Amino acid sequence: MFAVIKSGGKQYKVALGTILKLEKVNFEKSSNIIFKEVLMFKNDASYELGAPFLKNVEVKGKVLENKKDKKIIVFKKRRRHNSRRKNGHRQSLSVIKIEEILVNGKSFKNETPKENLATKKSTNKDKVVQKEKSKSTVNKTSQEKGIKKKE
Repeated sequence: MFAVIKSGGKQYKVALGTILKLEKVNFEKSSNIIFKEVLMFKNDASYELGAPFLKNVEVKGKVLENKKDKKIIVFKKRRRHNSRRKNGHRQSLSVIKIEEILVNGKSFKNETPKENLATKKSTNKDKVVQKEKSKSTVNKTSQEKGIKKKE
């Protein structure tokens, strides 16, 4: 299940538990936020499209933090005029976690996304074992071919 919301002139596809980086919203840290501009909602059985927004769907989230993004360098140069201009810019962001999707007053909450359940982190031990296996196969192939080393 997911929804498409509009915030700050941009559209975002959100599901339960999704963490978004939006343009700054005027809410304090750990406060709740409601997105009423929902463009589309898809459930397991069906989907709804708004024209332009859905009236019976709301998305609720929580503001995790307000911060600034990485610095972007703006450098302009005009050739052969010895003219250069260098500016920097840091965009203000709000980090938001989607907690609930309401459809006709019915709440979809506490569902875990399937992607988080299926992920497995590979460890360094797995990589070492794979390297050792590849080395042993190389040695076996050279022995099978009957290649002799010069003494």
